[in-house]
Amino acid sequence: MDTRGNAAYAELPLACTLGPDDGPARMRRWQVLGEKGRPTARRSGHRLEVRYQAEPGVRDELEALAAAERQCCAFVAWDVSHEGHHAVLHVTADPGAPDDVAPIAALFGAD
Repeated sequence: MDTRGNAAYAELPLACTLGPDDGPARMRRWQVLGEKGRPTARRSGHRLEVRYQAEPGVRDELEALAAAERQCCAFVAWDVSHEGHHAVLHVTADPGAPDDVAPIAALFGAD
């Protein structure tokens, strides 16, 4: 996830309800999770899948972040599954609005 300073926060979808003080802190949490879990991201249409290595603490933090994102970015679905040695984040937009997932996918490098 691209979290360089506030530039990444500026790229958040307009529908996101995080305030200017909350955005950088949330992005930092995603960055720390990425450093621990070494994610790979793939977008297909209205779906984004981000696979994390299930290192200690990664699953719990991914679950917590997904729950937090459900509150501020409810225009897409945020779900977490556990597949083997991976914790997997699934971000899904309405099939009729696949571009809703695009800005989130871009943050994970899955344009």
